[in-house]
Amino acid sequence: MTRSVGPPLPVGHTVAMKVVVIHQSRTGNTRRAAEFIGGAAEVAGATVTVRPATNLDYKELAEADLVFVGTWVDGLILLGHRPGDLGKVKQIPKLWDKRVAVFMTHAVNPGQAANKLAAVLEADGADVVAARSLNRRHLAVEAPAFATEVLASVGALA
Repeated sequence: MTRSVGPPLPVGHTVAMKVVVIHQSRTGNTRRAAEFIGGAAEVAGATVTVRPATNLDYKELAEADLVFVGTWVDGLILLGHRPGDLGKVKQIPKLWDKRVAVFMTHAVNPGQAANKLAAVLEADGADVVAARSLNRRHLAVEAPAFATEVLASVGALA
Protein backbone atom coordinates (compact mmCIF):
# COMPACT_ATOMS: atom_id res chain seq x y z
CA MET A 1 0.00 0.00 0.00
CA THR A 2 1.36 3.40 -0.89
CA ARG A 3 -1.31 6.02 -0.29
CA SER A 4 -4.10 5.40 2.12
CA VAL A 5 -7.73 6.34 1.90
CA GLY A 6 -10.49 6.66 4.48
CA PRO A 7 -12.51 3.95 6.19
CA PRO A 8 -14.85 1.66 4.23
CA LEU A 9 -18.41 2.69 3.45
CA PRO A 10 -20.86 2.08 6.28
CA VAL A 11 -23.16 -0.87 5.66
CA GLY A 12 -26.32 0.13 3.80
CA HIS A 13 -24.95 3.25 2.12
CA THR A 14 -24.96 3.58 -1.62
CA VAL A 15 -22.95 5.54 -4.12
CA ALA A 16 -24.60 7.82 -6.68
CA MET A 17 -21.83 8.50 -9.16
CA LYS A 18 -20.37 7.50 -12.52
CA VAL A 19 -17.17 5.49 -12.30
CA VAL A 20 -14.83 4.48 -15.11
CA VAL A 21 -12.19 1.83 -14.45
CA ILE A 22 -9.32 1.87 -16.96
CA HIS A 23 -6.76 -0.92 -17.03
CA GLN A 24 -3.65 -1.87 -18.95
CA SER A 25 -2.98 -5.55 -18.41
CA ARG A 26 -0.30 -7.86 -19.72
CA THR A 27 -1.14 -11.18 -18.06
CA GLY A 28 -4.74 -10.56 -17.00
CA ASN A 29 -4.10 -9.69 -13.34
CA THR A 30 -4.72 -5.97 -13.75
CA ARG A 31 -7.84 -6.69 -15.82
CA ARG A 32 -9.11 -8.93 -13.00
CA ALA A 33 -8.35 -6.22 -10.44
CA ALA A 34 -10.25 -3.71 -12.59
CA GLU A 35 -13.24 -6.03 -12.75
CA PHE A 36 -13.19 -6.50 -8.95
CA ILE A 37 -12.96 -2.72 -8.46
CA GLY A 38 -15.81 -2.14 -10.91
CA GLY A 39 -17.90 -4.81 -9.24
CA ALA A 40 -17.41 -3.27 -5.79
CA ALA A 41 -18.36 0.18 -7.08
CA GLU A 42 -21.43 -1.25 -8.80
CA VAL A 43 -22.53 -3.05 -5.63
CA ALA A 44 -22.17 0.28 -3.82
CA GLY A 45 -24.61 1.84 -6.30
CA ALA A 46 -22.35 3.50 -8.87
CA THR A 47 -22.81 3.33 -12.62
CA VAL A 48 -19.62 1.60 -13.73
CA THR A 49 -17.73 1.03 -16.95
CA VAL A 50 -14.57 -1.12 -17.06
CA ARG A 51 -12.39 -0.65 -20.13
CA PRO A 52 -8.87 -1.40 -21.32
CA ALA A 53 -6.71 1.68 -21.89
CA THR A 54 -6.73 0.88 -25.61
CA ASN A 55 -10.55 1.01 -25.94
CA LEU A 56 -11.82 4.11 -24.17
CA ASP A 57 -15.13 5.86 -24.63
CA TYR A 58 -14.27 9.56 -24.34
CA LYS A 59 -17.84 10.59 -23.52
CA GLU A 60 -17.95 8.13 -20.59
CA LEU A 61 -14.60 9.42 -19.42
CA ALA A 62 -15.71 13.06 -19.63
CA GLU A 63 -18.88 12.31 -17.64
CA ALA A 64 -17.15 10.22 -14.96
CA ASP A 65 -17.15 11.46 -11.38
CA LEU A 66 -14.29 9.13 -10.48
CA VAL A 67 -11.74 7.29 -12.62
CA PHE A 68 -9.64 4.33 -11.53
CA VAL A 69 -6.48 3.86 -13.62
CA GLY A 70 -4.48 0.66 -13.29
CA THR A 71 -1.50 -1.13 -14.75
CA TRP A 72 1.07 -3.64 -13.53
CA VAL A 73 4.37 -3.21 -11.71
CA ASP A 74 7.39 -3.68 -13.95
CA GLY A 75 10.96 -4.07 -12.70
CA LEU A 76 13.20 -6.39 -10.75
CA ILE A 77 12.23 -7.95 -7.43
CA LEU A 78 14.24 -5.49 -5.34
CA LEU A 79 14.66 -2.41 -7.53
CA GLY A 80 13.63 -0.54 -10.63
CA HIS A 81 9.90 -0.68 -9.90
CA ARG A 82 7.86 1.36 -12.37
CA PRO A 83 4.43 1.34 -14.00
CA GLY A 84 4.24 -1.26 -16.76
CA ASP A 85 3.17 -0.22 -20.26
CA LEU A 86 3.42 3.42 -19.23
CA GLY A 87 3.37 4.48 -22.89
CA LYS A 88 -0.13 3.05 -23.31
CA VAL A 89 -1.28 4.57 -20.02
CA LYS A 90 0.00 7.97 -21.17
CA GLN A 91 -2.28 7.69 -24.20
CA ILE A 92 -5.28 8.09 -21.89
CA PRO A 93 -6.63 11.62 -22.41
CA LYS A 94 -5.55 14.17 -19.82
CA LEU A 95 -7.75 13.84 -16.75
CA TRP A 96 -7.75 17.53 -15.81
CA ASP A 97 -9.32 18.09 -12.40
CA LYS A 98 -10.82 14.60 -12.52
CA ARG A 99 -10.71 12.55 -9.31
CA VAL A 100 -8.50 9.56 -10.02
CA ALA A 101 -7.55 6.49 -8.00
CA VAL A 102 -4.43 4.64 -9.13
CA PHE A 103 -4.07 0.88 -8.76
CA MET A 104 -1.37 -1.52 -9.79
CA THR A 105 -0.88 -5.25 -9.55
CA HIS A 106 2.31 -6.89 -8.37
CA ALA A 107 3.71 -10.33 -7.56
CA VAL A 108 6.38 -9.70 -4.91
CA ASN A 109 7.53 -6.16 -4.20
CA PRO A 110 5.78 -3.14 -5.74
CA GLY A 111 8.28 -0.57 -4.49
CA GLN A 112 6.95 2.94 -5.15
CA ALA A 113 5.47 2.14 -8.56
CA ALA A 114 1.93 3.25 -7.62
CA ASN A 115 3.24 6.61 -6.44
CA LYS A 116 5.18 6.94 -9.70
CA LEU A 117 2.04 6.35 -11.73
CA ALA A 118 0.15 8.80 -9.51
CA ALA A 119 2.83 11.42 -10.16
CA VAL A 120 2.54 10.93 -13.94
CA LEU A 121 -1.23 11.40 -13.83
CA GLU A 122 -0.97 14.38 -11.46
CA ALA A 123 1.53 16.04 -13.81
CA ASP A 124 -1.17 15.80 -16.47
CA GLY A 125 -3.76 17.49 -14.25
CA ALA A 126 -5.49 14.59 -12.49
CA ASP A 127 -6.60 14.96 -8.87
CA VAL A 128 -5.18 11.68 -7.55
CA VAL A 129 -7.11 10.75 -4.43
CA ALA A 130 -5.48 7.35 -3.75
CA ALA A 131 -2.78 5.01 -5.03
CA ARG A 132 -2.22 1.39 -4.11
CA SER A 133 -0.54 -1.71 -5.42
CA LEU A 134 -2.55 -4.92 -5.11
CA ASN A 135 -0.97 -8.34 -4.71
CA ARG A 136 -2.00 -10.55 -7.62
CA ARG A 137 -2.61 -13.47 -5.24
CA HIS A 138 -5.14 -11.47 -3.17
CA LEU A 139 -7.02 -9.48 -5.82
CA ALA A 140 -10.45 -10.82 -4.83
CA VAL A 141 -10.04 -9.25 -1.38
CA GLU A 142 -7.69 -6.30 -1.92
CA ALA A 143 -9.28 -4.78 -5.05
CA PRO A 144 -12.87 -4.50 -3.74
CA ALA A 145 -11.58 -3.21 -0.39
CA PHE A 146 -9.56 -0.52 -2.18
CA ALA A 147 -12.58 0.50 -4.26
CA THR A 148 -14.78 0.75 -1.17
CA GLU A 149 -12.17 2.83 0.66
CA VAL A 150 -11.78 5.18 -2.30
CA LEU A 151 -15.52 5.64 -2.69
CA ALA A 152 -15.82 6.47 1.01
CA SER A 153 -12.88 8.88 0.89
CA VAL A 154 -14.38 10.93 -1.94
CA GLY A 155 -17.65 11.28 -0.07
CA ALA A 156 -19.59 9.14 -2.50
CA LEU A 157 -22.39 8.45 -0.06
CA ALA A 158 -25.92 8.94 -1.31
